[in-house]
Amino acid sequence: MGRFNKDMKTKDLPIPNIGLTEIALLQVLFYAVFWLISDYTATLLTLVLPIIFLFLLIISLAAEVIDKDRQSKTPRWYFKFMLISIIVPILTAIVFVMALGANFDWTKL
Repeated sequence: MGRFNKDMKTKDLPIPNIGLTEIALLQVLFYAVFWLISDYTATLLTLVLPIIFLFLLIISLAAEVIDKDRQSKTPRWYFKFMLISIIVPILTAIVFVMALGANFDWTKL
């Protein structure tokens, strides 16, 4: 493993190259762990994170439309990543609610 210096490029760094499928699977694993540990935390994450990603996607798409005359510097995988980050938590929540039921611990007094 070489030493890092200020002239290194990003491609020279030892960062694993993972695709969108792996990212989606990691997200499913992330949300599934929360659904198994704490349905309250999982519900909050499932509600909050997709909304944040949705607004980020809307803002970035609006910037693309406004700046359509210039060549876009935003890669296409970014938009796919945002869509995955919106859809995966919702689908994971649907699967866990169907499997475990909607009788959440945090709704009981």
